[in-house]
Amino acid sequence: MKEIYLDNAATTRVHPEVAEKMMDALVNNYGNPSSLHRLGIRGEQAIKEVRELIAKNLNCQTPEIYFNSGGTEGNNMIIQGVVENKKRNRMRIITSAIEHPSVLDVFTFYENHQVEVIVLGVDTQGHIRLDELEAAMNEDTILVSIMGVNNELGTIQDLKAIGKIVKAVNPKCVFHADFVQGFMKIPVDVQASLLDALTLSGHKIFGPKGVGAVYIKKGTDIKPLLRGGGQENNMRSGTENVPGIVGFGEAIRLRKESFSDEFEAIRNLRTVFINEIESKVDDIKINGDPNGSPYVLNISFNRVRGEVLLHSLEAKGIFVSTGSACSSHKKEKQYVLKAIGLAEEYKEGTIRISFSKDITKDDVKIAVEAIAQAVNSLRLLVKPRKNR
Repeated sequence: MKEIYLDNAATTRVHPEVAEKMMDALVNNYGNPSSLHRLGIRGEQAIKEVRELIAKNLNCQTPEIYFNSGGTEGNNMIIQGVVENKKRNRMRIITSAIEHPSVLDVFTFYENHQVEVIVLGVDTQGHIRLDELEAAMNEDTILVSIMGVNNELGTIQDLKAIGKIVKAVNPKCVFHADFVQGFMKIPVDVQASLLDALTLSGHKIFGPKGVGAVYIKKGTDIKPLLRGGGQENNMRSGTENVPGIVGFGEAIRLRKESFSDEFEAIRNLRTVFINEIESKVDDIKINGDPNGSPYVLNISFNRVRGEVLLHSLEAKGIFVSTGSACSSHKKEKQYVLKAIGLAEEYKEGTIRISFSKDITKDDVKIAVEAIAQAVNSLRLLVKPRKNR
């Protein structure tokens, strides 16, 4: 049975060339990059090359890139680093209602520790309202953290417009974006967007898990989470994950070669998927912005439970999700759907399809047929009985 993997927003399969580069680093480039001998210098050089590559893709300076373990650590580095550095009586921090748990949970923590937290609502497509952001900004605002591409809906926020508002009201406020779902899929220019910080992760772009990076603009005051050996220019102590960073770099290089062609191909796949599913199943809703990231498709089916549908598809070798992998075990799993005002009868029947370069049009048609059969069969089980 062929497997059709449609959960790429949770993680992607490591590209064979990425794995090959990592294996070479594990076996041959094993020196500690802080060591002064040639094996250490070789590791340091490998890290430097990837740092330069990321900086070039973000339009920033090479020393403004810091490596870490991934998106959750990156978001915590920025948010906690800004708040802990300020430590004054009046502090306001702003985010949106549809952020990743690694942002929202940190904001909740600080809300319980005498920091004023503003959580912006979103419209039915998942966009923040710029006028609400402007009204929420003031001289006490030290941080605005808004996700660039939403991991459940695929909604793309206008980071340039947000940056202009933030800096116009308070030039000293740190503007941060979680760009884990957007990096090397959606273009971003940190200077044009007036960003002070950005979070990236390797395993969303066919790189390894457990490695990521943050951009921190030069001159931005952020208190380190980890102290010790002084690695990453004292921003993130601990021996660098050389094989992971090398793999991250190779994944970026591979995506650069096919970036624009892949984007259009994925958009076409998404369109085919929507047209096919709408022709085969009634009473459904496509959530998010139609012009958002084509890599993510969020669909709700009335009179169906998403988890039951997920396991029904899994039995056929088709893998989807019911939302963010990082919130799948949390009590408030549907907070994103609640934020966009999705009707209650559709929430339980929501699944997320996330595409990749490995998916073909035939895969889409097979998946749609399986979803249609599963949904229609499951609906028969909950169909109200007629009175005799």
